[in-house]
Amino acid sequence: MARVQSLNVDAPASPRRPRNPYGPAAPSTPVAAPRTYLIFGLAMFAIYSVGKLMLPSDTKSDDERASKGGASGGWGSEHNHPVGAKGSAVGAGGGVGGSAAAPPAGANRWSAMPEDEEDSYDYVDDDEIDEWSSEGYAGGGWEEDPNSVAWLPTGASADSSFENADLELREADLLTILSPIVVVPVHPRPEYERYQKESEMDAETIAGELLNDMATPHGKAFDFMLNVDTRPIGEDAQVVQRYVLTLLFYATGGRDDVAAATHFLTSMHECHWTKKDMLDNKYWGFLSGDDQRLGVTKCNADMMVTEIRLADLNLVGFIPEELKYLSSLKSFDIQTNHLGGPIPKGLGELGNLIYLSLDGNSFSGTIPDVFYDLLHLERAYFNSNDFNGSMPLSLCSLRESGELEDLWSDCGSFPIKCNCCTACCDLMEDCAEVDSRNP
Repeated sequence: MARVQSLNVDAPASPRRPRNPYGPAAPSTPVAAPRTYLIFGLAMFAIYSVGKLMLPSDTKSDDERASKGGASGGWGSEHNHPVGAKGSAVGAGGGVGGSAAAPPAGANRWSAMPEDEEDSYDYVDDDEIDEWSSEGYAGGGWEEDPNSVAWLPTGASADSSFENADLELREADLLTILSPIVVVPVHPRPEYERYQKESEMDAETIAGELLNDMATPHGKAFDFMLNVDTRPIGEDAQVVQRYVLTLLFYATGGRDDVAAATHFLTSMHECHWTKKDMLDNKYWGFLSGDDQRLGVTKCNADMMVTEIRLADLNLVGFIPEELKYLSSLKSFDIQTNHLGGPIPKGLGELGNLIYLSLDGNSFSGTIPDVFYDLLHLERAYFNSNDFNGSMPLSLCSLRESGELEDLWSDCGSFPIKCNCCTACCDLMEDCAEVDSRNP
């Protein structure tokens, strides 16, 4: 019976350790052999000894090291080597492991450190440390780039340097693409006055200054492309298109509510700068299903803009001459706003234009005679503006040849003389259709 009791593995388990339901219970109090502690101690001693041997020997006494510390910077962080050692650091105000000691006098502060032999260190005296510290960048000393051996100003990092370099490259690319297309407005506007009077600077210099002038729509559009827009720079034609649309936005007021109504200046491709507009009466538009879009309303298969509709948005400002670079544009509807100044002559270069609606604004001056190449133009509306003079021969020629079906102007009273218009409106904005194709 005593033998049976000595093999009783099903004895009640310790209250601190529940019995294992899948097998015998473990002993409640394990006993460690004394030799275990001895082996563990020997192992720790061996590890410590090996680690000590791996460190570089340094025979200098603590007193010598203390005298070398000096007020200029104390000690570096790598193996307690004095300041100036390879991989150690010192700031303008001293301390441990701050910013790295600056390169010797006469060296380029952005140049790489000399490649010394492995585990060799340069010890410097107090005079050199004081001299280097006084030459720190903007009073902040120097530091070593942890990812390379390049010396950088204190507070700078490789990431920030790369970001600045990327920004500079982006700016250079944008200036190269956009400078040739910049056109200074000819009508009087305070923000463009200095550029309109400038005669000594060449066109490229004027374009560069104008693009960096945040007081102008051109500068605001360029700033968006450079500092706000997150889309990468693609083909030149796409960059020009995005810039011209951004410029159009700022030249016509640049209001936040307009951006919200058209999705302009979003990170999406400019062909998606559009939003539905349920007519004037949103409820009736919803019930009837008759809705229109505002913004960039259509693009072709090459993602080039073909239709723009910015009607009835209370826009103020002017139409930039750079609109002519939207060469695929077929429809431009900017009616019922408060835009002024002359209409740009560049409209005559939009050879694919079919529909042009400028009515209901405050455009002034004469209608330029620049429409000879608009052989696809079918409808043009110039009424309810402040134009004067006569309808240009280029439009009357299109009307006579049959391409231009509708031509409206304020020819019902004094402002405009037109013998080829299909409708004439008076100062009360009452319009009457006429049938004439005689230029």
